Amino acid sequence: MSDPSIGALLRGARSKLDRASFDVSTREGALLLSHVLGRGEAGILAHPEETVPAAAALRFQELLERRMTGEPVAYLFGEREFYGRPFNVDPRVLIPRPETEHLIEAALALDLPPKPCILDIGTGSGCIAITLALERPDARLVATDLSFAALRVAQSNTLRHGVADRVTLVGSDLATGLRPGPIDLVVSNPPYVDQGEQDNLSIEVRGFEPHLALFAPGRGASMLARLLDEMADLQPGTHLAMEIGYDQSEWLQAATNVHEAWELVKIVEDYSSIPRTAVLRRLA
Repeated sequence: MSDPSIGALLRGARSKLDRASFDVSTREGALLLSHVLGRGEAGILAHPEETVPAAAALRFQELLERRMTGEPVAYLFGEREFYGRPFNVDPRVLIPRPETEHLIEAALALDLPPKPCILDIGTGSGCIAITLALERPDARLVATDLSFAALRVAQSNTLRHGVADRVTLVGSDLATGLRPGPIDLVVSNPPYVDQGEQDNLSIEVRGFEPHLALFAPGRGASMLARLLDEMADLQPGTHLAMEIGYDQSEWLQAATNVHEAWELVKIVEDYSSIPRTAVLRRLA
């Protein structure tokens, strides 16, 4: 049997993806094939007559079958871009999302002292801590996660981006038992999805991303409440920047109105105009 052509493989992929049980673009066939061949998407689309070696065609079909189950493309490729940089990802960690970049921008906009110490709670892939380390070369960071499996992915990313000497990874439930010394900023993308909303999530999320990093015990805001309580002993003036759920800005405003330790400085909306990042300041 002769090797299949690019065009034949893409036609078969489009037909298969068109029958997927979840929302998926038929363009993904070209993305998968370009990944397998190590070539740009435009390059393969421009040469549909080219043949594809049997081993590469088999690898392409394997990825396509995995994609048909709902497995995210980022896990198939083993990486996802965040803030313009590639990060290793697999099912041990959440896939970095564009809306989390607002958390980076909010943190970088703060007037931090020289050589700041930043605490990242629930680091996952490490994309937040590592990005801040790269954007602030004078910063020292401590990044925690309850999952030691996630910390291994974060470690691979600290090595990939050359910041292992400035990003210390610690296994901890939020910051329990942690004594990193004076902290100038706390950042966090904690679990904030209500467990009752699980069926409303796509199969790509609920079926493949780690539930420990997605769902908050009890109701969605429970981890946000824990953060406010556990970070209440920070020095006055210290900021806490965290990602929140689409329906949690009013809860947070009410919580800070009665929580004497915190002032809500601002809420930042994401690209869909949904409240997504909260910046708080520790009061005296």
